Amino acid sequence: MRKSLQIRRPRFPLPSSLFPLLLSACVADSSKKETTADTTHLAPVVIVTPVNRGSHGMAERVSWAFSPDRKAVLVVADPGGVENEPVPNGFFFGDETRAFQIQMDSVWDVAPSPNWKWIGFGRAYAVVAGGGTGTDLLTDVSRRTSIDTATLRAGSFPASGMSLARAVAQPGIIHIPDDPRVVASADSAAPKLFPVARGWRVRWTADGSTLALGNSPARAVDNEPSQTWAALDPTTGALHGTLPSNAGLADVKFTGGPTLDRSLPIDLTQSPSIQIQRGKDVFTIQSMRGVITIQDPPGQGSTGAQRVVGAGIALAATAGGRYIIALAPKQNPDPNGSPVEAVVYTVTW
Repeated sequence: MRKSLQIRRPRFPLPSSLFPLLLSACVADSSKKETTADTTHLAPVVIVTPVNRGSHGMAERVSWAFSPDRKAVLVVADPGGVENEPVPNGFFFGDETRAFQIQMDSVWDVAPSPNWKWIGFGRAYAVVAGGGTGTDLLTDVSRRTSIDTATLRAGSFPASGMSLARAVAQPGIIHIPDDPRVVASADSAAPKLFPVARGWRVRWTADGSTLALGNSPARAVDNEPSQTWAALDPTTGALHGTLPSNAGLADVKFTGGPTLDRSLPIDLTQSPSIQIQRGKDVFTIQSMRGVITIQDPPGQGSTGAQRVVGAGIALAATAGGRYIIALAPKQNPDPNGSPVEAVVYTVTW
């Protein structure tokens, strides 16, 4: 049985009432299956989700991180502007153990908690548009974030080196439900935003008890780091100006993937194979001639069948192959942008 909840809203710098969000919990009923052989010859059910549904900027860096057991993955598409100005990111999170996934746009940064049960992010808002002398959006953003205009103005930062554009960050969290099949799980997993004008960078403390919020960038540069950190209690929403002196920040290891740029051609014909395991059987994800397939394991009784996943090339996958990170041709390519985008194939079989 499959349960799916999808909430769609617009992209930065559009208002949060159109907050782009894809929340999907997929549950497969395997109670009648005794072994993986029962599903060996079934065609997979595949859902494709773009990692970033917002602006792709002039160039877009793709990266991902796996949980220690490789059963959960966080994929980030991080675009930059003409002169590497800040452009909001998109991300995809999937956990094959809990059969839970979520996609979100319009964030400055995102990080999983050390136990991979929470996601922290910094929501991106434009408070001054960049055209002409600038258009003040503070009142609208204040109404949508429940943050007063004075605080928003004080917490805003330049979003362009060529115009008067200014932006602000608002922290939020997502709780990954232990069982998405529970009726109230979709509500408990919905993003929760806090009325705080901070979160250009987000991290978790090593014990996972606190969400660290980085200060605003000193320059209008997309990869500008934060120099100081505030502490947000994700349970109560209490904000402290500084982190405790003994608090260390969790270090999440991201794998740097390709940079998508119109001037940099991407070969979608083939990529190295990836092994995944279902039960005792080891399958192989192959990318040949621009098509991603899953190859049956060799051995007695094997038919050598290939299950078609989709177009493009696979970059990485979770341990059981439920989530496959890939590059695929855009359905509606922008003539001024890259014809390729980062996607995640959700495979159920």
